[in-house]
Amino acid sequence: MKSLNVTVVLALGALMTLLVGCASTPKIADAKVGALFEQPIDKVQRAAVDALAVNGFDIKKQEPTYVEGSRPRKIGLFVGSGGETVAVWLTAPAPDKTEVKVKTGKSFAGYAGQKNWDEEIMAEMTRTLRQ
Repeated sequence: MKSLNVTVVLALGALMTLLVGCASTPKIADAKVGALFEQPIDKVQRAAVDALAVNGFDIKKQEPTYVEGSRPRKIGLFVGSGGETVAVWLTAPAPDKTEVKVKTGKSFAGYAGQKNWDEEIMAEMTRTLRQ
C-alpha cells in the first residue's frame, strides 16, 4: 500500500510539472497582431530579437524568418508569472518590405498570471525601426 501512495504522489508531481512547465506553442494562424514594415527582412529580424530582449525574454530560436523567446518564471503566492512564449514570424513580400506577425503562447497552469505580450513586442519593433 505504501508503494502505491508513493507511485501516486510521483505521478501527480510529474503531471503538475508538465502542466506548469509547458507553454502552448504559438501558431501563426492564431496571430492577431501584425504589421508591414518598409524595411528589409534582416533588419526587421534584428528588431524582433531586440524587442524580445527589451521585454525580458530569453531568445530560444533565431532564424531568418522566425524568432522565439520565453520569459523566465516567477513564483507568486497564488499564481506565478512569466513562462510565456512569444513567436515572431517574418515574410518578405518584396526586398524592402517585411510582414510581421506576433503571438504569445501561455502555459495551462500559469494562464491567470501570464500576460499577452503581442502589442508590447510590436510597439518596441516599431520604435526601433523608426529610428
